[in-house]
Amino acid sequence: MTPEPAPARRMRVREDPAVRRQAILDSAATLFARRGYADTTVRHIADDAEIQSGSLYHYFASKDALLEAVLREFLADLAAATEAIVGADAPPRQRVGDLVRHALGLIAERPAWVLTYQNEFLRLVGQPGFEFVAEQSAAIEAAWVRALTESADAGDFAVDVPVDVRYRLVRDATWTAVRWYRADEAADAAALAEQYLAVFYGTH
Repeated sequence: MTPEPAPARRMRVREDPAVRRQAILDSAATLFARRGYADTTVRHIADDAEIQSGSLYHYFASKDALLEAVLREFLADLAAATEAIVGADAPPRQRVGDLVRHALGLIAERPAWVLTYQNEFLRLVGQPGFEFVAEQSAAIEAAWVRALTESADAGDFAVDVPVDVRYRLVRDATWTAVRWYRADEAADAAALAEQYLAVFYGTH
């Protein structure tokens, strides 16, 4: 009797170590967001990624190592995109708009990664091995503050408020959307971003 072939995904993962590693990280982020870090086991992650637990340990030594890898990838990607947007040769208002558009696009595309970062941030501050979380977060915050300050200096905002207040308003309104936004809703991320910006800038 000829054995049935393994599912296509399992074969692709087995043949390509880079794909396997990314599949593990995607599964880890998904489960950390859904179950919480404390209630997620390595076995849960391995099952979701469709590999044996022993194979997972060839890539990551522990659950902490998985969390570190998820956060390093997420923050590195976010920091690079943020710096590219803020450093672009564009009007200040456009740069702020592009930051909001990118954030909401990320929420639509990688909600589990955003949630994992948000859920674990405070717990990890000051924890050995995770110093990069606070450091990169501070750099990203500084880039947003710079963009908002330049937009305010250009007279773009209808109401003048301190930049720290404006930053917290924009940050919290934008990033907490991951708690309720669903990519299959009528308003897509791009349309939602324009609605947010109309509120932030007091335009219609």
